[in-house]
Amino acid sequence: MAQPRFRLVHLALLALLGAVVAAVLLPGRVERAEPADVLLALQAARGPTLPPPGRAGAASATAVTRYGKETLADVIDGAAEAYLTRGFTAAAFATYAFGLPDAPPVEVAAEAHRFKTEAGAEAQAAAERPRRAQPLAGLPGAFSDGSVLVARAGREFLKLTLVSPGAGGSDALAALASAWTKERP
Repeated sequence: MAQPRFRLVHLALLALLGAVVAAVLLPGRVERAEPADVLLALQAARGPTLPPPGRAGAASATAVTRYGKETLADVIDGAAEAYLTRGFTAAAFATYAFGLPDAPPVEVAAEAHRFKTEAGAEAQAAAERPRRAQPLAGLPGAFSDGSVLVARAGREFLKLTLVSPGAGGSDALAALASAWTKERP
């Protein structure tokens, strides 16, 4: 009679061991995220981004410079307080050069700003919109007067300014805004 009791104890221990193994292995079978989704999440976490020059149709661009709340005043003279009041968190700046045959290059200063909320980004976009700006076809939330373009996507606000106007300046603004809009998650 001692033998059956001994076997029941072994069976109980094996069942317990099986339950522990299942508890460890089953949660590990979670479906993995797509690499593209992981890349988008990482980009979103590091702050606002600007498109590569080739994607925007530009011949070149300066290196992207990033600013946070503490350093925004270094680049935006006098307007930093308005940005901070609206919930500014981070910014990225670069200058793009667009070239046309037989014409001097057109330079565009690009600023991408991220805010805590969509309302903050919308308020800043409205404040920065030139008085004579018109909506741009095909770019929801984008307005331009031909020398300045503002756009908003989610919590991000884009401001493009022609630094050296020339032939194709408005087209350069629209191309850069379009490339930026397409990269928003």
